[in-house]
Formats: sequence, structure tokens, C-alpha cells
Amino acid sequence: MVQERVSVPRRFLSEKERVLRRERIFARLREGWAYGDIAHAERLSSKRISQIVSKTLQRRAVDNASDHAMLQLSRLEPALRLAAGALAEGDVEAISPYLKLLDRLDRYQKPLAAIDVYDDKARERLLAKMNRALARLHAEKARKAAKAAAGMDATGPADSLGGRPAQEPGGESASQMGNDLDSGVSA
Repeated sequence: MVQERVSVPRRFLSEKERVLRRERIFARLREGWAYGDIAHAERLSSKRISQIVSKTLQRRAVDNASDHAMLQLSRLEPALRLAAGALAEGDVEAISPYLKLLDRLDRYQKPLAAIDVYDDKARERLLAKMNRALARLHAEKARKAAKAAAGMDATGPADSLGGRPAQEPGGESASQMGNDLDSGVSA
């Protein structure tokens, strides 16, 4: 008996579906899955899984050494506390993991001691970042001013009770007080 293979048209994934698949693949890699197992679960080939991982890692922005070292140190802290607690309780088997953790800590301390060079490129990146933040602040201020201008009627700012000008505790409106302050007259 001859079996016929029917070709099924490939379904193209949307960007969202590709991102979700990529996250699943990396989650499984972190859990220790082999490429073949991931490929079987995702219904892809091992070669395609390898391509996805490679492409993602190539596009990933690499942290500088000190940021990476800080991240690794924060990841090692809970394990170090656990191993130190086991040693304090007299568990002799905890000595080896404790020493390995100390070795890792020493490895990641070196990049933290290195001084980052503050060169022209770093200065340009900082100025560009500050300019972007300033532009966002100006845009927000302009939006608030436009919103405030649209909310004012022809007589000035109105309170929420019937559109009358807001009254101060002394019985004067805010606009009257402002005029008095401009002319030097005190209430």
C-alpha cells in the first residue's frame, strides 16, 4: 500500500505569535530541554530551533560587564544564603556548593572593580537621552497648557459650582486678589 503525503500549506505566524513562541523556546531552554525536545513540542525541526535561538541571541543587546556582574551577583545571593545556613547548621555536604558559590562571586567581583571609561560616545548618548527627556517634558507641558486653555471659558477659571469664578475664603475672587497684588494693595 502506497501512502500519499498531502502537503499542508504552511501557516505564517503573526509577530505576536512569533514572540510567544520565542519566549516558550527560551523558557524551555532555561528548564534544560534539549533542542530536539523543544522542536518536537513546537512541531519544528531542531535546525529551526537552533536558528531561532541564534538569531535572537545575535539581536540581543549585550549588557556591559558591570551590569552583567551585578545581575549575576543578585542571582547568586539566595543560593549563598542557603549554603551558608546549611554550613551553620553543621551540614558538611554544603561545603562544596558553598566554595563553588564563593568562586563565582569572586569571578563577578572583578568586572565591578573595573572603571567604565566615560568617552565622547558615552557623553553623546547621555546628552541624547537628556534631550529626549526634555522634549517629553515640553510636550507634556504643552499638552497640559492646551488642555487648560480649552477648559477655560471667556471669563477666566470657573469653579465647579455653576461656572462662577472661584472665591477665596475672604470673599474675593482669585482674579480680584491677583489684581490687588499687582497694584500693591493688600487685603
